[in-house]
Amino acid sequence: MKKLFILAFLAVGMTANAETLVTVDDDPEKSLIDLGQGADENDRWSMHINVGVNVPTSVPDDMSFAPFRSWEIGWTVAQYDYTPKDWKTTFSAGIGFNWRSYTLRGHSKIFVKNGNLVGVYRADDDMEDVSSDIHMTSLSMPLLIKQSFSKKFAISLGAQLNWNYFARIGNEFEIDDDDYDVTTKKIGQRPFTVDVLGIIEFDDFGIYCKYSPMSVLKTNRGPEFKSLSFGIYF
Repeated sequence: MKKLFILAFLAVGMTANAETLVTVDDDPEKSLIDLGQGADENDRWSMHINVGVNVPTSVPDDMSFAPFRSWEIGWTVAQYDYTPKDWKTTFSAGIGFNWRSYTLRGHSKIFVKNGNLVGVYRADDDMEDVSSDIHMTSLSMPLLIKQSFSKKFAISLGAQLNWNYFARIGNEFEIDDDDYDVTTKKIGQRPFTVDVLGIIEFDDFGIYCKYSPMSVLKTNRGPEFKSLSFGIYF
């Protein structure tokens, strides 16, 4: 969790710094950080950041997640936006990174990898202040179509392609006043997933909602659950 907040701080800091290095579009219809015009006046490059919460769905009966301890941070490093002349529709394709965490509710259960199978087990009685999560890092590619309804309101719909190249289980707990941080890698995440993404933009601010219809872990590698996330978008 601490690492996620550090990443969020760095991402926001980079965004603020970017505003001093590039021109921010004066057109209210463009709620983005402008990285420069493309080959002609109809296209441009932009950068975006989103921060939100994860709400796991289709969760097995013996599991329970803490939504407001499960976070998502996305950073679209570069996005190509093309708006045909005299159109109010913009077609976009981007590349960036995505960080997600899924934290178990309470302090009594932990994720454990046993062989090739990830399971949820009750923490030992001598463990205190237990926190257990699955953390995933992805290379992401959002593909969006944005329809502008006015200079200050637009809706984007599309998909986000993810290459989930890293995932781990993180268990933090305390035993006899000693702190432990145990990390388990190669947990059998799905390497490639596709999310459904929607964004509503108001002037220079937006909110997003993303649904992941594919389970986080591979079939027969652990509990099968999906994810719904929502939050702010810049």
